[in-house]
Amino acid sequence: MIYIQKGAEPKRFLQYRYQPNARFDDMDADVKIQLREALLKEQGHLCAYCMCRINGTGDVKIEHFAARTQDNELEYHNLLAVCKGGEGGAIAARSCDTKKENRPIFISPLNETDMHRIYYSNNGEIHSSDHTKHEFEYRDSSGKYHKGCSSPEQDLQECLNLNYENGSPMMGRKAALRKFQEKLQPYKDTKSKKAFLEKMQRLYAEQKEYIEPYIGILRWYIDKKLKQI
Repeated sequence: MIYIQKGAEPKRFLQYRYQPNARFDDMDADVKIQLREALLKEQGHLCAYCMCRINGTGDVKIEHFAARTQDNELEYHNLLAVCKGGEGGAIAARSCDTKKENRPIFISPLNETDMHRIYYSNNGEIHSSDHTKHEFEYRDSSGKYHKGCSSPEQDLQECLNLNYENGSPMMGRKAALRKFQEKLQPYKDTKSKKAFLEKMQRLYAEQKEYIEPYIGILRWYIDKKLKQI
């Protein structure tokens, strides 16, 4: 998970939003396609939560970060592009919005400070150093009422299920890290290793239409290795 800096609303979506009685479910197909394209572009075609590659507008869900209401359903700053998170598969392996549903979470890719608190393990696990407890209540998709307490660290583990042992988010991060470590392997001496890491640090800091999948763990690893030199 990395910080997502929201851009300008797509023109057709903005025009639609100001129509009388505009509703998310009533949005024209062409408006929704443009909205998906805009969200994907500003996120580098990655899922806002697990950071897997999203290949196109047919492979994406539009997520309301704060649970959808009549007041916020067309608020662009509240919208994210997310993967399908194992939709239709085993419940234990579901992740991202498919696992989260309407439950509030207390870690946000729209909050830069939250993203600075994220760190990883060499086995691909994602964590937050923020263990502050927050109370929540919500109704799930079936209308059942829930009440409880959680923290940003718990949200990554439980609500978003990003560290499920055999789940695609954790396996994807682990594979991306191993691939990068193989690229680093030929650089044996300190000078060449540092030069390579700094080059990749600059490359991975660039905001592009297509960002490297699971880039969060790669940035973390590069920063860690540079501090050790």
